[in-house]
Amino acid sequence: MADHDKSPREPPAVHRHGNPIGRRDVQQQQQDGAAEDLLTSLHDNLLSSVLSFLSIKQCVALSALCSDFRRRIPSLIPRVDAFRCYVGILSFDDALPLNRIFPSALLRQCRIVFHYVADSPKRLRHMLVDGLAETGVQDLIVESSYCGWLNLGGRDSGFLSIRSLRSLCLRRIRLWRRPSSSFSCPLLTSLRIENCLLRDSFLRLLLASYPFLETLQLIFCYGINRSIDKLTIHSASLKHLVLIYLIPSVRAIDVRGPKLESLLVDVVNDLRIEAPKAQTASFHLAFLPPKDPSVALMNLFRTPFPRGLACLVLNSSRAPNGLAGINEFISPEYKEEGMIFNLDFNLKDESSTTILNELLKKCNDCNTKIDIRADSTGTESSTETAREDQHLLHDSTGLELINLQMMMPESRFERFLSNRKKMKKFKHTGLEILRRRTSREQFMDTLASEEFLFQVSSSIANCIEMKF
Repeated sequence: MADHDKSPREPPAVHRHGNPIGRRDVQQQQQDGAAEDLLTSLHDNLLSSVLSFLSIKQCVALSALCSDFRRRIPSLIPRVDAFRCYVGILSFDDALPLNRIFPSALLRQCRIVFHYVADSPKRLRHMLVDGLAETGVQDLIVESSYCGWLNLGGRDSGFLSIRSLRSLCLRRIRLWRRPSSSFSCPLLTSLRIENCLLRDSFLRLLLASYPFLETLQLIFCYGINRSIDKLTIHSASLKHLVLIYLIPSVRAIDVRGPKLESLLVDVVNDLRIEAPKAQTASFHLAFLPPKDPSVALMNLFRTPFPRGLACLVLNSSRAPNGLAGINEFISPEYKEEGMIFNLDFNLKDESSTTILNELLKKCNDCNTKIDIRADSTGTESSTETAREDQHLLHDSTGLELINLQMMMPESRFERFLSNRKKMKKFKHTGLEILRRRTSREQFMDTLASEEFLFQVSSSIANCIEMKF
């Protein structure tokens, strides 16, 4: 055979002393080298000195490869729990070094406020994104002042793709232009979008990009799918969902969540909910300006409600939170000047569910269509207006007392408590509602019981609690 047809042979491996090494010896040496990690075997002081030359991002990446590094990283890199960054006209320069923006530490939470959006160049935003990625930030708040809207869309959406994020909050942001590709935040579990311009197509991209999202809050968002006025959220991972103050841009909401444990949603014209884990419900209604307490209580079951005054809470807990659970979402003007009703319902009780259904139909001037499927049951209604004498269930087989909480401004609350005549009329109104929804025997048994049907709340300021 010709010499050029022969395959070249590798030279034999040689010991340091000149003796050849066989193939088995080479394999054994490779196995021994794999078993021995020279870096982790260094002395602690020497290893710390070596790691000190690495950047924060490199140290975090290294900690993902070895549990021993993961144990050492917290002592090598300081951690800052909270850091604020205010971006204004004179705050930053394009040539400002990155280490002058953020501290050389791991950031747990960071809040960035853009005071003059028009004067903040895109290069600066990219620097901020790179700096946050370098620090491994976990909780991020990005907001703009009332001097303009910050655009996070198209090619300028880096804040939405920081891989270390666990939670993200956006305030006064325009999420308008759809990016060319999806975002990459595999660890993100909480997303809050408040007072933003948001298109439905952008929202769908967010839900598709965050597969493990457990908490989603949309508060005061405008421009959601103006073409069909419908918001659809179907998610297999969501556990907590807030959709509130989306009116007037949204007239129909469709929610499907097999893992939903809590849901706060506006009562819009068309409300379809599928939340199998929900066991209790709370109905919230706000009046502004407030009325006389007795008149407001009677109107609760007699007159329809204008659009945008009611919201619904579904909860997997058997004990609903009532006003305490929605307190952070109540508009300040209603807290200071309005009157707020909260009624808690047991979705397993037929009488309680029927009253909830009738209250929901009265919303939007009796132009509400409801399809709620919770706790393996369904609550459906049509747009037909119920007759005034059928707004409560009569002669029900069981009695489930409904908890009512009514909160009002402090001055009105004090005047009401000091007026015995009005308080007596208010209690009489509650007893009349109880009498109308029960049989005579049930009514007398309830009166004979030692349970308090009326009391001033001890947990919520300026609030009266009643059971009927």
